[in-house]
Amino acid sequence: MTSLDMNSLMRSAIAGRGAVSPLILSDRLIALARDADRAGFTGTAEQLLRLACAVFDEVPYVAH
Repeated sequence: MTSLDMNSLMRSAIAGRGAVSPLILSDRLIALARDADRAGFTGTAEQLLRLACAVFDEVPYVAH
């Protein structure tokens, strides 16, 4: 998924249009976190993971 697609998904979810379920949004954020971690952007990956968990108001586990 490209960042443009992700941006439109996030805007739709924030606008409350119901275009994206919380589960799909969280899944996309986790996929982005994995990609960021593989690319060496650990801090960004952790932020994306926190955001994905915030969709469900859960506290993420981040191993250090």
